[in-house]
Amino acid sequence: MFYYYLCAFFTLISSAVSLGFSIEACLKSKSQKDMAFANAKYAMSRSLSLFFVAIGLFIFISDSYLIALSTVMIGIQLFDGVIGIKINAFKTIGPILTAIGNAAVLTLFLMK
Repeated sequence: MFYYYLCAFFTLISSAVSLGFSIEACLKSKSQKDMAFANAKYAMSRSLSLFFVAIGLFIFISDSYLIALSTVMIGIQLFDGVIGIKINAFKTIGPILTAIGNAAVLTLFLMK
């Protein structure tokens, strides 16, 4: 069970970081009153949903559930890292390292 909770925790942290960035985008674009604000709200709604689903990993203990959500968050972080290439090194390296870390923990869980 240790690796389950380790992977679930890492997945929860990953979803929380994603939510944090989407909230930041929403707050920064609020004054613009254009499509940027609407797009930021869409991103925030999806990030908030993923965050709540990640909390569910601690309520509904399921290997399949953990594998599916961890895989989704790994994909999101990888794509965020690719998008970050045009912004700055922090927004590239951070998500990619998070994806690699989540993949490593998921691999440990699968090898248990």
